Amino acid sequence: MSRDLSFATRRRNVSRFGAGVAALSYPTALVVMTLATGFRRPGELTDLAASFLASLLFLIAAPTAWVFSFEFIDVSRFTVLAAGILTSYPLWYLLGARLAVDVDHWSVWIRRYAAACVAWTTFVLVVVALLAQVLG
Repeated sequence: MSRDLSFATRRRNVSRFGAGVAALSYPTALVVMTLATGFRRPGELTDLAASFLASLLFLIAAPTAWVFSFEFIDVSRFTVLAAGILTSYPLWYLLGARLAVDVDHWSVWIRRYAAACVAWTTFVLVVVALLAQVLG
């Protein structure tokens, strides 16, 4: 009865730092789309819908921004954006770095990261839909 034991370190193709930085791509794309709507323009009804969608995209990208929605905190739009990004990007980085721990190839990491992004986006949309149903 023999066992093939190897104590050699296994070289990984996916670095944790690179994966963490790559994980910032999805929230960055959402933030760029959010900022593209233009916050300071007076608008019509379609601009209201675009602003609502931009807010939803920003909550997907920066889930910690909801903390600033309480009425006793008087903050500007820039403060909400900056604080949301500064507090949420480390979470996205840690997600990417964690997904890189046990993968050997970038293709596996990309599939897992895409699945995590889809799961997170679906979760946020379901929660918003449930809140909309409850609040009327």
